Amino acid sequence: MAVLKKLFIPVVILLSAAAIVVLLSMAKPLPKPQAPVAAEIPKMAAMVASPQTRRVSVTAQGTVQPKTEITLAAQVGGQVVSVSEQFVDGGFFQQHDLLLQLDDRDYRIALVQAESRVADAEKTVATERGQARQAKREWRDLGNTEGNALFLREPQLKAAEAALAAAKADLEQARINLQRTAIRAPFDGRVREKQVDRGQYLSPGMQVASIFATGTAEIRLPLTASQVPLLDLPLQPGDQASLPVRLHASFNGLAASWSGELVRTEASMDTRSRVLYGIVEVAEPLRQQPPLVIGLFVHADVAGKQFADVIEVPRDALYEKDRLLVLDGDNRLHITPVRVLQLLGEQALVSGIEAGQRILIERPGYVVEGMAVEPVMGSALADTP
Repeated sequence: MAVLKKLFIPVVILLSAAAIVVLLSMAKPLPKPQAPVAAEIPKMAAMVASPQTRRVSVTAQGTVQPKTEITLAAQVGGQVVSVSEQFVDGGFFQQHDLLLQLDDRDYRIALVQAESRVADAEKTVATERGQARQAKREWRDLGNTEGNALFLREPQLKAAEAALAAAKADLEQARINLQRTAIRAPFDGRVREKQVDRGQYLSPGMQVASIFATGTAEIRLPLTASQVPLLDLPLQPGDQASLPVRLHASFNGLAASWSGELVRTEASMDTRSRVLYGIVEVAEPLRQQPPLVIGLFVHADVAGKQFADVIEVPRDALYEKDRLLVLDGDNRLHITPVRVLQLLGEQALVSGIEAGQRILIERPGYVVEGMAVEPVMGSALADTP
């Protein structure tokens, strides 16, 4: 009986607590239904598309290099006995200027010896021709119309004539070797680096200097896969078109510019960077004002194609690099892909938008296809020549 009493008391307490909770919940007032709050429509700045015909330009960078640069080498051996005053690092020279003179005494002696051998060979030929004519007369006096070739000295005459030809070839080689002791400039140019000096002995093929021509400078411009379609590049056989290029750089602390022409491209794309190099040429670069010096890093603006239906929008209006946020007639937002032709600082030239379409130039905090937007219209773009 005592056990039942102990179990009964807790059960009563639990039932009482449950009853109290039920009574309290029944006494709590029910929430009143409220009307749903409409989402606030964001107000965004917008513009009206006004397509135009625009000529684009492509920007790239490169380093000025000589069109022609060679390593000058000695063709014969000998000691350097004289050096031109222009034969210094950075020295200017003109075509055919004497840069180095090698000791030519051995070559003058070889020339005299070659001339002597030619004289001997000529004497031998004259002797053989006289003997051949005499043999032919003797054979005729014997009453025969055809004579023996050996008796007529035909082989001896041919051998003498061959020996004369070889002697003349040796003489010509001796003259060439003597001329090669004078190392002359092959073009108008400049010395990049000299490698020998007076008193040094040169062996045939030894490098004496690195020189380059000053008549034409080149700049290799890397063109990306997106830039190439914007230019009328000479990519096929027979294409002779050249594109005007304006070069810009800082020279002696001042902004300077030069004119050039993109005349060709390299034969293939660079397999590492996946760019195609266009070659810009500048005639007489050192006669420009200021001079376009070799090694200068320049920025280039290359004249590109003309495109119709081009729209200029703020660069910040681009969504995910190549899309615009466009509104339909019900002010619903649509994400529209476009072709980005060129970026001009804070502006961008794009195509793929029809005239009159409204473009958001301000991006909402979140972008959802079909969301409602209240446009705040600005003035349409002014026509640009």
